[in-house]
Amino acid sequence: VIGTALLGAGQLACVVGQQAVVANNAAASRMDSAFGYLTFAASLGQALGPLAISLVGGAAIRPDTQAIFLLSVGMSLVLFLATFAVSSKVSGGKRKAVASGGVNGSALSLLRAPGVVRAVTTSATVLAVVDLTMVYLPALGSDRGLSAATVGAMLTVRAVFSMISRLLLGRVSRTIGRMRLLVLSLALSTAALAAAAVPMPAWLLFVVMAVLGLGLGIGQPLTMSWLSSQAPPGQRGRALALRLAGNRVGQVILPSAIGAVAAGLGAGGVFLASAVVVGGTLLLLRGVRLD
Repeated sequence: VIGTALLGAGQLACVVGQQAVVANNAAASRMDSAFGYLTFAASLGQALGPLAISLVGGAAIRPDTQAIFLLSVGMSLVLFLATFAVSSKVSGGKRKAVASGGVNGSALSLLRAPGVVRAVTTSATVLAVVDLTMVYLPALGSDRGLSAATVGAMLTVRAVFSMISRLLLGRVSRTIGRMRLLVLSLALSTAALAAAAVPMPAWLLFVVMAVLGLGLGIGQPLTMSWLSSQAPPGQRGRALALRLAGNRVGQVILPSAIGAVAAGLGAGGVFLASAVVVGGTLLLLRGVRLD
């Protein structure tokens, strides 16, 4: 139990550190690209990581967990050594802001900064809906007589298109603007979630999952760059940590609330309720300038 707690704390601190390094080193004009690449790498790791089980487990029904943990320890040591090669330099202007007391201030004062609450809320909503999709798409497939392999392929399609959207994030953001791109991503997500609640052929549901992946994949990196640009000098790391805390709260509250509301409507009702929640975040963006 203690080991699991330490692992969770270490993983969270690692994520905050990665995001802070990116925020403090990326130029303002390249912020969207930088966070797009970071979240793409995270998605790629989540896709490839489970393959490590097959490397040491083979075809066994119950793989050797000791071998899996030893492999994980080896990978962790490599990551630990790699951190010494990560640049943590801060530009002159940022260093001056830090030295002048830019790191002072509580989380409450940070929440009062323009746009911070909106960015945290948007990020938490998007992440919670991603979790809901993974949980309720199999239930939706069961209701419609789809095989487990088909549902698995749909989840893979959603994940792949999320990775594509993150890889191209910087280029698209520079073309149409960060604000328009965020609004477009939320609108696509809302439309795809609402469409998934409607009975349709399996091939069309694949298309819907692709659109959903494009929309949901953009939300996380864009809210990172949004917070980084809105946070006071010297508080980018704290702002990103606050975003992660908001994500965890959203992952606890939103799925339960949506599930309770849509309890009598089945899996389709959950997708419809999720569409309403994501669509509601569009109201938070009124009057916000991100470019």
